[in-house]
Amino acid sequence: MARFIYNFFIHTFGVPILLSYYLPKIIFSGKYRHSLSGKMGRLPDGFPKTGMPRPVVWFHAVSVGETVALAPVARQFRKLAPHCTIIVSNGTETGQKHAQATMNGIDYFIFMPIDLPRFVNRVTDRIRPDLFVLMETEIWPNLLYSLKKRNSKIILVNGRISDRSFPRYMKIQPMVAKIMEPIDMFLMASETDKYRILKMGAHPDRVRVVGNTKFDAAIRSVSEDTQEQSRIILNLKESDKVWVAGSTHPGEHEIVLDCFQRLLKTFPKLILIIAPRHTETISSILSAIRERGLETPFMRSSFDLGQRRRSQNIVILDTTGELLRFYSVASVVFVGGSLVPKGGQNILEPVAWGKKVLFGPSMEDFRDARDLLVKVGAAVETSNGEELFNSLIKSLDDMKQSAVMGRLGLEELAGHSGSAKTVATMLYDVVSPEERP
Repeated sequence: MARFIYNFFIHTFGVPILLSYYLPKIIFSGKYRHSLSGKMGRLPDGFPKTGMPRPVVWFHAVSVGETVALAPVARQFRKLAPHCTIIVSNGTETGQKHAQATMNGIDYFIFMPIDLPRFVNRVTDRIRPDLFVLMETEIWPNLLYSLKKRNSKIILVNGRISDRSFPRYMKIQPMVAKIMEPIDMFLMASETDKYRILKMGAHPDRVRVVGNTKFDAAIRSVSEDTQEQSRIILNLKESDKVWVAGSTHPGEHEIVLDCFQRLLKTFPKLILIIAPRHTETISSILSAIRERGLETPFMRSSFDLGQRRRSQNIVILDTTGELLRFYSVASVVFVGGSLVPKGGQNILEPVAWGKKVLFGPSMEDFRDARDLLVKVGAAVETSNGEELFNSLIKSLDDMKQSAVMGRLGLEELAGHSGSAKTVATMLYDVVSPEERP
């Protein structure tokens, strides 16, 4: 009954909404064209119709954030199971680009089909995975039903239930509980997430807390070579004071620029690197820069065209997938999606570089990392633009103390890594229980 209700609503309301959103973007901007056929259930050219070596393990990560969490798990799993066929699916084109750039040893990359029976069944009939692994509570009823009909084991990894989504799930708890029935194991990121998934209807015997694999991803991502390359790209000296504002959203761009304009009075040589969460908002950032009479910024993509940053004190990252590397050159970091109600963005990436981190009050999607870092004194929550400005002044004025805070965060991050190997071992035991090396 739960799936019937879901399909009624998705066909009646979901499909028209999706068409009205995606079609104009496909027609006029070319966006989503690369993934369209995959979303309709077509597997890429060269994908075998039969004869894939067994076991087949299919990992799914929607976008970049989930792909970051998946990468260390897939890496560890490949070490344990070189004989397995590994497939990685994504829901977005940026997610797949990031997966292809950061994951070695993957046999096939595909797009996740839209959760309509005719699309989903077309893919599951071809793949018939022995194990399907979904990252971070991506619960698609038709997909789960189709996989279970084909006798696939289903495991949720890095399970997180955000403060915003939990009340919504609880409003339809009986339906959610029924939809989750096909999932064989829930590997949750924290005790809070465990409590919430149990309240939503998961069977207690299937739920385990194994930690957040993004801790592992962050630790592995840093290297001195990356830091030096980043300085070269932006023509930065080691002595430069640099503020990186990462993953900013509309409503935060203006706050960041206002703070920067005020900071220049105290730190006239300060450099701001602003990385919008969505590159389509860059035009509004440029308008805000002009309105404030600030200098025309240097665009990161200009380096690829042979240009170098000279005296510009604002840099805009207008490329995708590079924010992590440019955190390496920061004197202090602000992580966006937090001064506006977006749930926050990944605060572990700058911490992995040993950077002091500032953020706003909306960090529900990263509450475990937030609580941990604030507790040890490695991060500071600011309620508004004025508090952000005051924290920035303090951070830039006492770089030694900022470095101490950064080291505290890095040490705490290292102490909480290791969940990816635990998860990979558990997955291996599911598909090859008698063959542990």
